[in-house]
Amino acid sequence: MLIAQEKQKTNIAEYILYMWQIEDIIRSHDFDLTQITDNVISKFNAPTEVQYDMKLWYQNLIEQMMKEGVSDKGHLRATMKYLEELNNLHNSLLTTMQDVKYQEAYLAAKDSLNNFMIKSGGEASNEIHGCLIGLYGFLLLKLKRTEISSATKEAMALFSSLLAILVDRYNKLQRGELAFPKEKSN
Repeated sequence: MLIAQEKQKTNIAEYILYMWQIEDIIRSHDFDLTQITDNVISKFNAPTEVQYDMKLWYQNLIEQMMKEGVSDKGHLRATMKYLEELNNLHNSLLTTMQDVKYQEAYLAAKDSLNNFMIKSGGEASNEIHGCLIGLYGFLLLKLKRTEISSATKEAMALFSSLLAILVDRYNKLQRGELAFPKEKSN
């Protein structure tokens, strides 16, 4: 909860990845709040009232996941809404806004991203979703201490660079520091 709140304010891509991890934690604990309390919440060195708030947060997520039918797989609608916002901005930066720095990062990542999208078998609904799925899988491989090929490491570095610029532009847009041009000639 505390980490999610901070990431939601500062890095929406990390927030999405974090929430996917939380969904997996909930699933791995069979939606049992007692197990989550014992194995996750109690590990935080937080005051009782904060642990209570964390417990409520997990309970709400459990209820949402069940209500939205993402008990076995899939992601919460609220999290996917942020992914769609990022994808819309991604498309705007490439076209309407013609952000040169972003376009360069996209071109550098495009081949790796296309290859990943093909390998994912249609799991990714768009390119930003593909980047995030790739990075989440990369995180899981690292956690399992699985050997990772240099090609995969390079692709994930490109995805990270692209998302870093996208998140920067997203934050600027949220603060009102990034405006869409009124008219752009192509």
